[in-house]
Amino acid sequence: MKKIYIIILAATLLFPSCNDWLDIDPELEIREQALFTTEQGFMDLLTGAYIRVATPSLYGLNTSARLPEFMAQHWTTTANTLHAHLANFDFTQTASQTLLEVIWLQYYQTIVNLNALLLEIDAREELFTNGNYALIKGEAKGLRAFLHLEILRLWGAAPGEIAMEEKAIPYTREVTKSPQALRTLTYREVFDKILEDLDEAESLLADDPIRHYSNAVLNSIGTLAGINENLPHPADDFHYYRQVRFNYFAVKATKARYHAWLGDMERAAARALEVIAATGDDGTVQFTLGNETAAAAGHLTFPTEHIFAVANSLATETLTPVFFTHATAYTRDIAALENAYEKTLHASDIRFRNNRLWEVTTIPLYGEFVYFKKFNDTEKTAVEDIPLIRLAEMYFIAIEAGHTDLFRDYRVARSLDASLDGTLDSPEAIRARLEKEYRKEFYGEGQMIFFYKRHGYTTLTWPVVKEITTAAYRLPIPQSQSLFE
Repeated sequence: MKKIYIIILAATLLFPSCNDWLDIDPELEIREQALFTTEQGFMDLLTGAYIRVATPSLYGLNTSARLPEFMAQHWTTTANTLHAHLANFDFTQTASQTLLEVIWLQYYQTIVNLNALLLEIDAREELFTNGNYALIKGEAKGLRAFLHLEILRLWGAAPGEIAMEEKAIPYTREVTKSPQALRTLTYREVFDKILEDLDEAESLLADDPIRHYSNAVLNSIGTLAGINENLPHPADDFHYYRQVRFNYFAVKATKARYHAWLGDMERAAARALEVIAATGDDGTVQFTLGNETAAAAGHLTFPTEHIFAVANSLATETLTPVFFTHATAYTRDIAALENAYEKTLHASDIRFRNNRLWEVTTIPLYGEFVYFKKFNDTEKTAVEDIPLIRLAEMYFIAIEAGHTDLFRDYRVARSLDASLDGTLDSPEAIRARLEKEYRKEFYGEGQMIFFYKRHGYTTLTWPVVKEITTAAYRLPIPQSQSLFE
């Protein structure tokens, strides 16, 4: 996919300081008049939000492969280190508190900049051409809702312990540099505002180009000539590369995740099924499950499944010490991995066989080491498109809601053993199977911990038995914010 870039980036966007509490991007203040007097200015501001989401402070590392993955016990740790604290759900240590502060700060700085766009765009509607007013406003509202839901999933209580009138997190629609303005709302208020933003985004994105063209076409500018001449072509370059923007189907998928978090699996499945069945105007299926062809080519994030991803231009720089350098790389012992991927039962699993997802190698003077390869582009570079919502999750949500026929489609795509077909005969059996599949499917992507939290697991059984409380899943709100509840 094409990578999203903004013309000028302030250094604080890429390298934020914890002391710059909710400081609006200095670029926004310096260039305010220019940003809000042209269509391109609004495009640049929205692009800046995507770039911030993709930085190492958020999904470029911290909220994908780092924080939630150590909590899910996916990486080995060394005692008395930050990562050991995360794996032990210990957020009383200075290092873990600092990490949470950085993440919290970046989420809300991104939201504040989206708010700046949304507060100005209606008064400037005449600036926009080619349907870009609705497209930009819809993306911004949808992304704002998505980010608040992510904050709630991390900092809120486990769903089984939510009391709707209790305080949850701030939901802000203001532009502010003051932490006092971030008032914590109740769960009911936050859930209502998330859904309100998602509903508005869905309406605004009703004519999203992703509803007309296949992603294969939208991800390749210049290939439209001669392709279905009866369909209207995208009006400008801004309409391409919809998988790395918060598109119409990202709204639907976020609604599926939202309803699943609330325990309304009927509504969650309805939204998930819409995404699974999505087609363009020419009848082309919009998202397809990754298969042997993709895995053999090394595309282990399965790009055809990306409903919403972000382009991380710092991927190789950030992930070299994380996945390419044995002295610092995140890893897991091979025996535990063979157990997780059920190697005996699923010898043909397209992800685990042939050293695809994990490679065991012997390093001179060091010994055996297991490299995680999901985010490899080449042996020395990382993929830049980091998936935040994938089609597999929509399948799992629908399966959990009782649409167990879909498990066969998923099983066939991943070459899992056919003996599993008849085992999903009760809610308990479905959940037990999905626990295994979430781990295998989303390793390194930060989704496993939310399955545990949503179902209130108090015993984690892999790689070893670990007892926790449901309260442990709720991250402590940074002290600088909790002072103003």
